[in-house]
Amino acid sequence: MALPKRQFRLWHCSRAATVAVCFTVMLLAQTSNAWSQHGGIIRDAEIEATIRNLATPMLQAAGLPPKDVRIHLVNNNSINAFVAGGLQIFIYTGLLTKAETPNQIAGVLAHEIGHISGGHLARSRDALRGATATTILATVLGVAAAVVTGDGRALGAVAAGGQSVVQRKLLKYSRGQEAAADQAGLQFLEATGQSANGFSDFLTILGGQELLQTRQQDPYLRTHPFSRDRVASLQTHLQRSRYTRQPDSQAALVAHERMLAKLAGFLSPVGRVLRRYPTADQSVPAIYARAVAYHRRQDFGRADEELSKLLAILPGDPYFHELKGQLLLERGDLPASVLAYEKALTASSDEPQLVVGYARAVLQGTDGARINDAVKRLQQAVVREPDSGTGWRLLGTGYGRQGKLGKAALALAESEWRFGRLDRVIQQSLRAQSKLKKGSPDWLRAEDLQLAAQRAAQNRAKR
Repeated sequence: MALPKRQFRLWHCSRAATVAVCFTVMLLAQTSNAWSQHGGIIRDAEIEATIRNLATPMLQAAGLPPKDVRIHLVNNNSINAFVAGGLQIFIYTGLLTKAETPNQIAGVLAHEIGHISGGHLARSRDALRGATATTILATVLGVAAAVVTGDGRALGAVAAGGQSVVQRKLLKYSRGQEAAADQAGLQFLEATGQSANGFSDFLTILGGQELLQTRQQDPYLRTHPFSRDRVASLQTHLQRSRYTRQPDSQAALVAHERMLAKLAGFLSPVGRVLRRYPTADQSVPAIYARAVAYHRRQDFGRADEELSKLLAILPGDPYFHELKGQLLLERGDLPASVLAYEKALTASSDEPQLVVGYARAVLQGTDGARINDAVKRLQQAVVREPDSGTGWRLLGTGYGRQGKLGKAALALAESEWRFGRLDRVIQQSLRAQSKLKKGSPDWLRAEDLQLAAQRAAQNRAKR
């Protein structure tokens, strides 16, 4: 989870500002932050792993290759989750923080996987074919025009309600599809030995919003039509299932509590975090939350004390070493930050997101050997996570530090493609071709990116 200023500068939007506006500002400013205060896709290796561990058995039960399914975290306090653009699942932090058990999250995931396996994405497939996660979310939020063109004048239309129109068009399912996704999800839960109680509880919570005006309802209810018949169907299943009373595993419960603590530490007001996790609570989640909260309050001494406790309890935990690297980087202690990240990478077998953190620290320094090492690790990371726009951007920076200007421009073109900034893809592709050997694989890749960006720009112009 990114916390340093160059990774975690908070976007202070007024309460009146829409999530879409803040998200657009974040994109247009080209921030490298993995976390933002009010909206957008955020990256966190630990939380994504927690969700993926819940989803993987059900994806396998559905006959879907887990490695092909992308899971995206949306920093938004609403209760929502959706699938779009093929095998991509978007889940809001608001849903995660309001879920009381891992089983509730598993139930939502089972339902969304049911939409994928049932082929319910026809409306969005053409509109979002080949789109990156950032452009999908921008489209769903109704700010695609502003993100793509950089024209802030488009934001007025967003505030006027464009979000709900796009959401209804791309994400809303019929009651029949909702029932079909429920039934498929129940099969996946049953096949993996999990209870459907969590999903039943989740729908019951949302059912209380039915009488609210549409604009007051959580987006999940607006895009997934609710029916009390669905709850009745779930209850019938629970009466028959042999897993109805199946509890969450201890590992899932531990991961869930850590996730909640981490989300609170980074996203909730510091005072609220410290009230929720008082110093009398010496559990790992509480220490975790306080370490982040103290750092955000710039109480670095207490932050270090809490972090030391975590590392004393679990010295081989890659995410605790990652956090230490981030805190040190925030304070400008590059050598110590790099060492912490190296320990995180050793413990995680070069998990791509941790490689990104390591590279950020290394590329701010002057150590040539480590810059070369960062480039090698980034080369492997973007193979494992080819959609990482930040990974490609850092790789481009690394190539630039090595004096490989053609490769640097090509990597930056790859990055801009992932972020959907088509004019910059074309610009960087042309720059790469001017510095690469004509006809070489890299030169041809630059040409492919240029042509793809030109076609995408033409298609957007026709809409």
